[in-house]
Amino acid sequence: MRLHSITLVDYRGITDATVDFGSGVTIVEGPNEIGKSSIHQAITQLRTDKAGSRKASVKDTQPVGSDVGPQVELHLSTGEYEVRYRKRWLRQPFTELNILKPVPEQISGDEAHERFLSILDDTIDVDLLDALDVAQGRSLAQAPLAEIKALHGALNESGEEPADHDAFLDRVETEYLKYFTAKGKPTGELRKLAEELPAAEERFGELDERSRELDAFVDRHARATERLESVRAQLSSAVTELDEVEEAAKAVSGLRTELDRAVELAESAGREQQRAEEARDRRLALVSEATAAEETVQAAEEALDKLVASQRERDADFSAAKKALEAKQTELDRARADAKSASAALAQARARREVSELRKRLTNIREQERRAVEAQATIESITVSAEDVEGLSDLVTEVRIAENARTAAAAQIVARRLGDTEVSVDGTALPDDTAEEFAVVKDMRVHIDSVVDITVRPGQSPAELDRAVESAQADLDAELERLGVESLDQARHRAEERASAEAVLAEANSTLRVLIGSDDRAELDTALSRAEHLAGESAESSEPGTEPAGIDELETAVESTAAAVDAAQEAVDTAREALERSRTNRDEARVAAVRAQTTHEQATTTAQNLNARLAADRESNSDESLDERVTEAKAQAQEREEAVASARARYQASDPETLEMRLQNARGLLESKQKQQESDRQEVDRLAALIDDRAGEGIYDKLKDAEETLESLRSRLTRLRRQADAIGLLRETVLAHKEEAQRKYVAPFKEQIERLGRVIFGQDLSVEISEDLEIVSRTLNGRTVAFDSLSGGTKEQLALIGRLAVATLVDESSGAPVILDDAFGFADEKRLAALNVILGNVGRNAQVILLTCQPGRFGAIGGAETVSLA
Repeated sequence: MRLHSITLVDYRGITDATVDFGSGVTIVEGPNEIGKSSIHQAITQLRTDKAGSRKASVKDTQPVGSDVGPQVELHLSTGEYEVRYRKRWLRQPFTELNILKPVPEQISGDEAHERFLSILDDTIDVDLLDALDVAQGRSLAQAPLAEIKALHGALNESGEEPADHDAFLDRVETEYLKYFTAKGKPTGELRKLAEELPAAEERFGELDERSRELDAFVDRHARATERLESVRAQLSSAVTELDEVEEAAKAVSGLRTELDRAVELAESAGREQQRAEEARDRRLALVSEATAAEETVQAAEEALDKLVASQRERDADFSAAKKALEAKQTELDRARADAKSASAALAQARARREVSELRKRLTNIREQERRAVEAQATIESITVSAEDVEGLSDLVTEVRIAENARTAAAAQIVARRLGDTEVSVDGTALPDDTAEEFAVVKDMRVHIDSVVDITVRPGQSPAELDRAVESAQADLDAELERLGVESLDQARHRAEERASAEAVLAEANSTLRVLIGSDDRAELDTALSRAEHLAGESAESSEPGTEPAGIDELETAVESTAAAVDAAQEAVDTAREALERSRTNRDEARVAAVRAQTTHEQATTTAQNLNARLAADRESNSDESLDERVTEAKAQAQEREEAVASARARYQASDPETLEMRLQNARGLLESKQKQQESDRQEVDRLAALIDDRAGEGIYDKLKDAEETLESLRSRLTRLRRQADAIGLLRETVLAHKEEAQRKYVAPFKEQIERLGRVIFGQDLSVEISEDLEIVSRTLNGRTVAFDSLSGGTKEQLALIGRLAVATLVDESSGAPVILDDAFGFADEKRLAALNVILGNVGRNAQVILLTCQPGRFGAIGGAETVSLA
């Protein structure tokens, strides 16, 4: 396939351009957004989108702001055919196919679209066409080459086709899949036996374990029976020993009772001695407290006399400080009254000045508000804006353009008057010896006075021109109706009125913002009323015939009276502090005197109470009787302690602790042996029940059956594994042979990539090619790197070299052009120079079309033709 030329009309940013393609390398250059990518898109769109398509990608090709239909014509040769294929989309769409060779033929509409695709299918591998087409931004991706039939044909001629062994491999694969999944996992009967074997082993293990448990139960039952007989003998001996110890304990219990009685009597005597001593101690303490209370009363009376004298002095000081404060407060009240009068006079003077300023300011504000309201009313009544006038002007221009186009297409009458006879054309008189030209777009009357009257009727004008005039006029009428005007001049006049009103409104609003400033508009009227009210009170309060003082004079008076208030306040504060200190001293003296009085009263009362209690106690028991009672209680307590010692000696001689330990041990031994006997009896019964239960299950028979089943499974699984390993080995061998054939099959493609790539990367370059004809890795200087891990520039260069290798391998008659849109953007200068050499070499056998905004990058391609779009 060879592209000869392409013509684009009203396609994106291209108004009308034709590009001719050479048979080798053609460089189409131009600045960004000139339309290079549009050429690439147009070639693809001719194949993929019918003329009636309305999808977004088609609509995007319509020039911005123009109601026209994008149009493309492609001249190409493919196989035995030479064709011109033309399409227009969106506006008056059409499709035309002009077959020039081998047999001339003209087809239109969808039939032309289908016939063009049929010619491509018959003469070229469409997958190859797509693979060699690199759109902008797709240069990093490798082309999908695995399904390109033309490439397969070229490779099959130079190597062994891997498909030659596919039938045998399919049979091997079918047999392999009986034993393994595609991922090498066991399946079928092999998987079933492998899954059943662990269960059988587990079953055998469980039964073997249960049989060993049964043997253990029998042994444990025999040992438990022996333990039970032994415990029964030990229990009988424990009963005998407990009886003997309990008899000895009864004898010791009597001695213990005697000891407890003696201890109880001794404790009673001790308590009586303690009560006697406590009564004597309380008498001594009461005597000491009465003596101390008398001394306290004497000290409290002396302190009370001193504090009462101090209180009288503090009361006198407080009265003097209070009178001084009252005098200073009177002076402060007089100073405050003077200051208040001066402040009121100053406030009233300031109010009169504020009234004057506010009245003038509000008058200006109201005037600007009136202007803003009137301008806003004018704006709201006129809906025509400057933008509307501009749009309406464009519509009028469209009508004129459409009418001029229709007039240009209409028949023309050129008339010249030769004599004196009056001649008129459509009511217009012709001047002497002057040619006039008239377009016949409607019935036109040619009148020669007294000679002839001719009516000229227009022919059928092109329908699209009439429709264009009608459409433009309809759009104009609709816009005039929407705006409520009858002409462009009227709309322009109304827009000017609206603009003037908007200017007035802007000026008024700006002036209002300056006049109002940071104040609240609503608060200004309130402030005026408040100031007028204050100024009015000032006028009423001033005496008739008196001239108001100036603000400066009033401010001086306010400052003077304020200073007098501050001085008077300072004097009052000083007097108040003195009064507070005097009050504090007086209150402290009063509190101290009250506390001293209370302390004296409490001390007196306490002394009287203690003396009364001491006299009452001595009447009941004298000091001597309390001493005698203590002596008698001590003697009796000593006698009782001696009796306790005698009883304890007899009790301890019987060794009661040892006897108690023997008794507790005998009781514990009897209890433990009874429990052990019951536990051993239950264990014997439980083991007997377990033995009967296991024996009833037939454990030994089940164990034998499980052993036979396990051996059978192991034997069958071993046989199947040998078969599976054999077919797996055969599959590996066949796949290895297929891989070797694949390497031979892709060898020409690999060699061609390496041949072209060594121009860039050097003679040490080697690449690995996958079964899908993709570059897997690059080896350079002994270092192998996966394709996906290479830099962006290297990936782009290898991917494009792969496409160029395909173009050189495929036969010229079935090949396709290589189209590169702004490719090699990642290449540096050195590699770009090498790429120029590669493209020049490929261009000798294949057509290469380069679309670029930097023609200098490809200036070293030998034999290249350059087409400029600038």
